[in-house]
Amino acid sequence: MKKSGLNQKLTMAGILVALLSQQVHAGEDMKVLLELLLEKGVITREEYDNKLKKVAELEEIKEFNQAQDIRKSSENLAKRAEQERKFKTQIYGQASAGYYSASNMTSSNLDASGMSDQPKGNNRIGLKISQELDADVTAMMTVESNFSTRTGAVGRDSAGYGQANSGGTSNVGASLFDREANFRLSSKQYGTVIIGRGPNLQNDLSGAFDSRQNWNFGGLKSIGRYAGFHSASGINRADKLIRYISPVLNGFNADVGVSFGGVADNDEKGTNYYLGGRYKNGNFEMGYNHAEVRLGSASAPTSQTNVNNRVDFIAAKYSINQLTVNTGYVITRNPTTTQNFDITKTAGAVDANTVFAGAVYRFTSALSWNGAYYHVQDRSPQSASNKNNDVRMFATGLTWSPYKEWDFFVDYVRAIREGDATGAFTIYDKWKPDTGSSSTTGFSESQKNQSGISLGAQYKF
Repeated sequence: MKKSGLNQKLTMAGILVALLSQQVHAGEDMKVLLELLLEKGVITREEYDNKLKKVAELEEIKEFNQAQDIRKSSENLAKRAEQERKFKTQIYGQASAGYYSASNMTSSNLDASGMSDQPKGNNRIGLKISQELDADVTAMMTVESNFSTRTGAVGRDSAGYGQANSGGTSNVGASLFDREANFRLSSKQYGTVIIGRGPNLQNDLSGAFDSRQNWNFGGLKSIGRYAGFHSASGINRADKLIRYISPVLNGFNADVGVSFGGVADNDEKGTNYYLGGRYKNGNFEMGYNHAEVRLGSASAPTSQTNVNNRVDFIAAKYSINQLTVNTGYVITRNPTTTQNFDITKTAGAVDANTVFAGAVYRFTSALSWNGAYYHVQDRSPQSASNKNNDVRMFATGLTWSPYKEWDFFVDYVRAIREGDATGAFTIYDKWKPDTGSSSTTGFSESQKNQSGISLGAQYKF
C-alpha cells in the first residue's frame, strides 16, 4: 500500500511538472488542481504555496509578453499607416478614340473620315508622387504626357498629329512630358505654389466653364485656338511657370502666375503674366483671367519683347437640379499691331471678341445631353487681304457613362464662315491623316463652312 501511495504521489507530481513545463497556465484551473493534490496529500502546504506562486509569476510573464507583442504590433501598424499617409504615388490618365466624318477638313476643302485621336479630351498619362510634410502641408511632383491612340506617338501634340514634335528650325524640341513637369506645395491655410511646366488659370477656366468640357471636337478649345486664348504655348500652358493659388475665403480664391522667358541681357523677353480668380456660392460659380503674354516664334519662343497677346476671359455657370447652364465672354487683343488676323493662331496677332453659351442636362446619373453656341467676332481692320473671319459654331452631343471610368459619346458640330474669310478654322482641335504629306499643319483647317459627326469612347483611370 505504501508503495502504491508513493507511486500515486510520483504520478501526480509528474503530471504537475509536465503541465508546468508546457506552460499550461490557466490560473483558476491550475489552482483547483493544486488544491486537489494538497487534499490528497500528494504535496505539502509549503509545496502548494510555492507552486501557486510560480503559477502566478508565469501567468504575469505571459500577460506581459502578450502586451508587449500587441504594443509592438500596434506600433508597426501605426508606423506603416503614417508612412502610407505621408507618401503616396498615383498613376493616372485618360484615353479617347473613335470615328469621325467631316466636311471641308483640309486646306483644299476636302471631306475626311476615319479613326480619330482624342475626340473628347486630350489623351494623357501621368504620375503624381506626394508626401505629407505635416498636417497642413503636402509636397507633390507631377509629370504628364500626351500620347496617340492611333500611332502610339508620345509627347507634344502627338495625339493631334500622330507623331512627336521633331524639333528643328520650325519647332521647339520634342517634349516627352509636354503637359506637365512640375512640383507644388499645398496648404489649406496658405494656398498652393506650383513651379515648373504646367497649366495656368486660363486652362482651368476653359474647361470648367464650357458645357462641352473643353472637348477637342466642337468645343471651346478649338474656338480658343482660333481666337487666340487657348493652346499656344504661353497662353494656357507655360514653361518656367510660378503659379500661386490662394486659399478659398468666402467662396473666392485668387490665382496669379508668371512664366519666365528671359534671354541674355533681357529677362523680360518672352515673360508672361496671369491674374484672376474663381468664386463659388452654392449653385453659382464664375471665373476671370487676365493674361499679358509675349509670344515668340516656334523656333525662338522667348524672342518677343512686347506683349502681343492680351486676354480677358470671364465666364459663369449655374446649376439647378439636373440642368447646368453657362455663358462667357472673351476679349483677345494684339497690342503690337491691328493690321492682320493671324490665321496661324500661335503668334498672338489676333483681335477678336468671343461669346459662348451652353447647357448640360442629366437625364440620369449615366446619361447626359450637352449643347453649346460659340461666336468669334473678328475685330481687326478689314482690308483686301484681311476679310471677315467671323466663326459661328453650334455643337451638341449625348454622353452615356455606364461606369465612372467610361464615357461613350456621339457629337454633331457645324461651323459657319463668311464667304470671303481668309482665316483658317477647324471644328476638330488638330487632325493629320495617316498618309500623305509630312507637314503637320493645315489638315483640319479651312476657310469654308465645316460640319461633322464624331462617336467614340473615353476611358479614365
